Amino acid sequence: MIHAQSTLQTQQSHTEVHCNPEWVQLQKELGFSLLLGTRSMGDLHVIGFPPQGNALHFQVANFPLCMGMALHGEQLAVACQTDVRVYHNILSLPGIESPVYQRCYSPRSLLFTGDLDAHELAFTADGEVQFVAAKYSCIVAPSASHSVREVWRPRFISALLPEDRCHLNGLCMEGGELKYVTCFAVTNETAGWRGQPFNSGVVWCAQTQEAVCTGLVQPHSPRIHNGDLYVLNSGAGEFGRIDQRTGQYDCIAFVGGYGRGLSFVGDYAVFGISKPRHDGYIPNFPLHERLKSLGLADRCQLVAVNLKTGDVMQAITFEGEARELFDTVVIPDCRQAAVLSLDEAQHPGLRVIDQLISAPAAEVARGEVSAC
Repeated sequence: MIHAQSTLQTQQSHTEVHCNPEWVQLQKELGFSLLLGTRSMGDLHVIGFPPQGNALHFQVANFPLCMGMALHGEQLAVACQTDVRVYHNILSLPGIESPVYQRCYSPRSLLFTGDLDAHELAFTADGEVQFVAAKYSCIVAPSASHSVREVWRPRFISALLPEDRCHLNGLCMEGGELKYVTCFAVTNETAGWRGQPFNSGVVWCAQTQEAVCTGLVQPHSPRIHNGDLYVLNSGAGEFGRIDQRTGQYDCIAFVGGYGRGLSFVGDYAVFGISKPRHDGYIPNFPLHERLKSLGLADRCQLVAVNLKTGDVMQAITFEGEARELFDTVVIPDCRQAAVLSLDEAQHPGLRVIDQLISAPAAEVARGEVSAC
């Protein structure tokens, strides 16, 4: 194992991180960086592979509850507890360079939403941010006048009230338009999903307003990749594929943990698995019963599933304080990225001006991006 403990001690003094050499080699060969959000601890890990050295580089940025994340061109959006933060890669601007980073995301807008229990987030084709407001059982977008604007809701939800009726949590786009969502149960009662059987989870088509797959256990992260629909059957500890025509769910791999935040890179599906939010097993919960029967302990871990073989790689393991991972974002063609904090973005020396008349690159960049 390659250890990254010393990199993280200032942020998480009781967390130790172990990186699988196979994963380290994969990041090196494919040349990508990864964003990994830890939810309750509020940490966003920016994991890259510097040109020099044989170990991964971890940057830890702090957020007030780090939830859904998404990329759109040079933009990055992160859903937090009461706001959505939109960043721009300032290294994409003319004359701005860094000898270390290929991307440097600086905050450009803070969209105040209030506490909606934001979950997964995505961009539309025209660059609008849309995200799951789980508390209100709908999909929303930021508003210039209101906290948010309703974009879509399941046909079985009769009113927008803060009642978490079906635990809507995941979404995916196809062609830049909302296509599928996941929820724990088709119910219109206050916290109604909590009273339903564990296998009441569905993948729901936003366009037809019908279930495309039923019988799942607390599903998350529907994704279309190379024309196929994938999902994390989280409560069963599985990663699987759904036939969009028949609705048949096929398990590709048992991953031994509660999965969220599905991404893809190369031949791999990448996502986080989490430990129970509270210590102890839930009676008759499929994942916990299977772990118990196999004599396996729960884990907080980044995993990668080979789409061709179904083999599971335990990529990065978090031991100690960290319990939950929520989302992942792959940054392709980027060996090392950085995400600036709000304090760093307000540094008086960080000035990037969009000029009417282009100046020589040396004058534009001179002393302006020292934070990178």
